Amino acid sequence: MDATTSVALYAGTRARLTEAMLGFGPSELTELVPACPEWTVHNLISHLSGAAADFVSGNLEGAPRPPWTAVQVDGRRSMPLAAVLEEWATTTGPALEKLILSGDTTHPMICNPYVDAGTHEADVHGLTGIGRPPREIWLATLDWVFPDPRPADDSPGTLSTVTPDGTYQLGAGEPVAEVHTDTYELFRAIFGRRSAAQIQAWQWTTPAAAEAWSLELPRLRQTEVDLID
Repeated sequence: MDATTSVALYAGTRARLTEAMLGFGPSELTELVPACPEWTVHNLISHLSGAAADFVSGNLEGAPRPPWTAVQVDGRRSMPLAAVLEEWATTTGPALEKLILSGDTTHPMICNPYVDAGTHEADVHGLTGIGRPPREIWLATLDWVFPDPRPADDSPGTLSTVTPDGTYQLGAGEPVAEVHTDTYELFRAIFGRRSAAQIQAWQWTTPAAAEAWSLELPRLRQTEVDLID
């Protein structure tokens, strides 16, 4: 993806979340986000601003795992949400966007911040109903994730996932399993926002493939409960 489009997708999520957060009351800000059950809304926004700061500074050790994100959240725990939003809107977010547009880095996480931001925008939607992120983010995220980089012997065969917007393949070689699902469902499942039971309920060629791939498909830790967002 070109830098201008990546920045536009990221900035769009930043603007939408900022506008939504400013309308939230104190009780909403302390609610736990179902898709990130250890985080409140305040914690989630702290991560997004903190991640932007870490991307700009080159602090990527451990990214995107919990110890890396925990530092971002803990460092902003005492800040009012308005201050965190201002930091993201006027400092960390614009600095990251400037870095991407400069072409001075090719790191995939830094150059595609809309992936994480868009995933968390959908997380907030699951709690508050602010609205799903735009379709462009789902499609761009799936294009970024696929084709799967893992060698075939790390997966239970080869899977073709058929959506209304295209077919996405995991593994290598001839397809040995196929599943049909909605594009948004795949977008949510790929980063652990769907349970194994929810993924198994998609339209699979065989029950065995459903059982194997429902655990293999997510790139991050999978939810243990069914999420509806």
